[in-house]
Amino acid sequence: MFKGNNEFLYLMINFLATFRMPALILIAGYFSKNFYKKGFIQKVSSKTILPYVIFEVLYSYYNFVLYGYESVQLSLFLPTMGMWFLLSMFCWNLMLFIFTKLKYSLVIAFLLGIGIGFFDNAGAYLSVSRTFVFFPFFLIGYYMKAEHFHFAKHKYAKYLSLVLVIICITIIWVADSSIFRMYLLGKYSIDTIGHSLLGGTLYRIIIYFIMLCGICSFLPWVTKKQVFFTSLGKRTAYVYIFHFFIIKYIKTLDWYTEWSKIHIIIIPFFAIIITLLLSSKPFISFTRPLVEYKFSLTTFKKPLDYIKISIIMFIIIVYILHSWTSNRFEKLLVENARLITFNYLPCF
Repeated sequence: MFKGNNEFLYLMINFLATFRMPALILIAGYFSKNFYKKGFIQKVSSKTILPYVIFEVLYSYYNFVLYGYESVQLSLFLPTMGMWFLLSMFCWNLMLFIFTKLKYSLVIAFLLGIGIGFFDNAGAYLSVSRTFVFFPFFLIGYYMKAEHFHFAKHKYAKYLSLVLVIICITIIWVADSSIFRMYLLGKYSIDTIGHSLLGGTLYRIIIYFIMLCGICSFLPWVTKKQVFFTSLGKRTAYVYIFHFFIIKYIKTLDWYTEWSKIHIIIIPFFAIIITLLLSSKPFISFTRPLVEYKFSLTTFKKPLDYIKISIIMFIIIVYILHSWTSNRFEKLLVENARLITFNYLPCF
């Protein structure tokens, strides 16, 4: 947040982006070694394509209510915010069927990741650009074995990681922050960014180098012990999918557009609260039908669980009331009534 107003935050956001998604994608590739087994495609589809479609529909209605659009704008071909990851994850798993049979598959994957930037039409459409840009990390993860992660346990690994962090931050600091960010996101063509093909190719190679350094600097700090937040790691999918609803709403607030020192305290505080709420057992039980198509009340075992779900429901109610007072929710009801009246009633 506020990255446009604060260079330090922009630097930190860019640094986090060097390993956040690449490391996640690499680990996802590591756990995709059974892609050839029967039923794998159906399993992957149920965990990626179906949630993608469901939440794209939800986001379209949410945007209609939140921004007061005249009509619901739904496009399954242009992923909303982080939904591109689900679509790309499905594609990456399918691409394993081809790339695991190729010689020098990693080299080809990196070349395709660079070459996709030559095409202006790739962009965010069906997440084509990001699918090819980040696929090398998925493929690396697939080829990695458990022993390859042992380097992170070496006693000098953390010292090396600090060196890599300094290298990454130095390069990010010297580079143009907005241009660097566009390359990190992986959805913009070289021409859109404003570089020549040669310059863009060199820039992409540097970005790949920094991302690999970022991954190597991140892994040594991943604790091997069970800590108080370890269990939350199993629920990151819920945090990832649902936190975009909150981000979209926050962007409509007045205090979002103006930077002040108090935000240094407010932002981390709210980030922690949002993470705890979205990864809580009551919230997962409440939203599981959308993500995993399962529903259970067995997780409501403690009074605190009911308090958490009450807070969640309170937030939802407050948002609905806010939408109602601004006439946006009323527009949604009118739109749905119009669709039902003219499209469905004539069938009876």
